[in-house]
Amino acid sequence: MSSNDRYNLQKNSDLETLESFKVLIYNIKSLKDKTWGCPWQKIQSHKSLIPFLHEESSEFIDAIYEKKTDNICEELGDLLLQVMLHAEIGYEKKEFGLNDIIKNLNKKIINRHPYIFKKKEKVSLEKSQQIWENIKNSGKEATHIESSISKNLNLKIKNLPPTLGTDKITNVVKEYGFKWESADQIFEKLEEEINELKAAIKSKNDSDIKNEFGDIYFTLLNLSNFLKINPESSLQKTNKKFLDRFSIVEQYAGDNIKKQTPKDFKRLWQIAKQKLNRNNS
Repeated sequence: MSSNDRYNLQKNSDLETLESFKVLIYNIKSLKDKTWGCPWQKIQSHKSLIPFLHEESSEFIDAIYEKKTDNICEELGDLLLQVMLHAEIGYEKKEFGLNDIIKNLNKKIINRHPYIFKKKEKVSLEKSQQIWENIKNSGKEATHIESSISKNLNLKIKNLPPTLGTDKITNVVKEYGFKWESADQIFEKLEEEINELKAAIKSKNDSDIKNEFGDIYFTLLNLSNFLKINPESSLQKTNKKFLDRFSIVEQYAGDNIKKQTPKDFKRLWQIAKQKLNRNNS
């Protein structure tokens, strides 16, 4: 295929995409129409849609881990629906519209990639990331950012899921030299936090128990960051492993599963582990 043919093919695909996007805009406005729209959609707000944004994001992430292309495509559509609904709510409230979102995004892409859009220049991955951060944190683009590192981080993580907030904190502070030197160092800290939780449990202080548990979780997430492990992916695999083993326990226990003693469950659990290990070997 010639370069000209490839260009025409891409151009036709882009035009088809634009037409589909026009239909999508019409469909969203129809959903939100004050007279004929969907009763549920008409009463939604930015805040009420937050749980659905979390849910759709999680389902998209699951599809990536499962490597199912059709699911990835479908879940991306569900995420796009969330963006479109928020854009329409913003338009109804006269705050912003879809065009404002797209224009701001285009401006950000162009501003943060000067080596592509201002002066063509090949740069390394490290340099591209440094350029991105420098422009992102510059006064021109982030005049609202506090000068304090901690205040800046508080602003950035306040609406993030806690695990993502911890990852953001860890990545930022280590740029300033506040970082772990080895995994053993983190294990020492983890052991310290576990002992503090044990003491809190022994004293039956609910507030201390919650705080110490949070410290353990925070330290574990620091360990995953240090080892470059995605904690969500690891936990997802462990959830599946647990349910695979529990399904075997169910098979052995049958209708008597509620009558099993802790000792029975321990024995059946070992059987399940051995059976799965044989199947995987």
